[in-house]
Amino acid sequence: MWNSVCVCMFLCLVGAIGPGSSETSIPAKRYTVNLDLPEQSRFHDIAVLYIPEMQNLLSVFKKMVPGFVLDIVAAIGPEVDKHFRAPYAGEMIGIAAATGIDVGDVVLANLFYELTAYKNSPTKACTSIVAEALNGTIYHGRNMDYDFTDALRNLTVVIDYQQGGKTVYTGTTFVGMVGMLSAQRPYRYTITLDERDQGGWWENLVEALVEGTGGVTSILIRDTVAGDYTFEAAVGKLAYSPLIAPCYFIVGGTTSGQGVVITRDRVSAVDLWYLNALGGQWFLVETNYDHWTTPPPDDDRRDPAIKAMNATGRANINAPALFSVLSIPPVMNNGTTYTVTMSAEVPELFFTWVRYP
Repeated sequence: MWNSVCVCMFLCLVGAIGPGSSETSIPAKRYTVNLDLPEQSRFHDIAVLYIPEMQNLLSVFKKMVPGFVLDIVAAIGPEVDKHFRAPYAGEMIGIAAATGIDVGDVVLANLFYELTAYKNSPTKACTSIVAEALNGTIYHGRNMDYDFTDALRNLTVVIDYQQGGKTVYTGTTFVGMVGMLSAQRPYRYTITLDERDQGGWWENLVEALVEGTGGVTSILIRDTVAGDYTFEAAVGKLAYSPLIAPCYFIVGGTTSGQGVVITRDRVSAVDLWYLNALGGQWFLVETNYDHWTTPPPDDDRRDPAIKAMNATGRANINAPALFSVLSIPPVMNNGTTYTVTMSAEVPELFFTWVRYP
């Protein structure tokens, strides 16, 4: 059983692990968001610390997005509450007020996945692994890979969302976003998002800004960890809630067999791939390609990760071992922004490291 001594040993061991002396891993800064506060006040104390970094990210991102898209997003600003429900609209308004950044730009920051996840997109995001140890403990880890990595590293934080002084859920996110891409509901489930490039970026735009029928992936993740669902109910919510952009959701639970990769299109799941340790499938590796297809030779992170997991073995898998697998090249690469390891059964193992390969 993990205790404070084991956690300290884990941190020390991780500090010693790395693919080479040139690699640096720095623990992400950790903050608390008080859910008992009014929506517009919740992110104030964090956002004011990162104003130049947020402005830099927006500057970089705007160079990637067509001008007419920026005009449409800017028009949403004054009507953000018509496009995003509570508490998210109020939280975005609060971030804008705290930083002096236009509300439309805060909306843009919250749509960065949706506006870059399309067919033949130059961005690729992530490797996620969920694994079952011999004792049934489920471990979940991920590398967050993306373009404009330097700008994102400077905004990477862990947030404990608390109510009544107790942590309800935890997530790793980028300052300015009200959703999250890596999250944990203690003693329930863990969730990560990997990019799935399908269709044209303009289709995502129509879904997001015109039709209004799809949800934002990072906000759906936060919605899911904010709810006290069973593992099965959380999987169902992630699998069948309409989305703006296709993706992969990787989910880990607390008991044997509770691990799944959900392959999503905009409407619903097209595939659910579960752990089956008794059948020999004690871990699942998802990068950015459907698991039933072959990854391209110039972006094959899947096979090196599978090889490393098999070399580790089920008897030896734990959080430090998973971190080690996520640290080998090309699983970790120049686009890796951060690495997360977590286990819903042992919530104190939620750690995030900003990576500098």
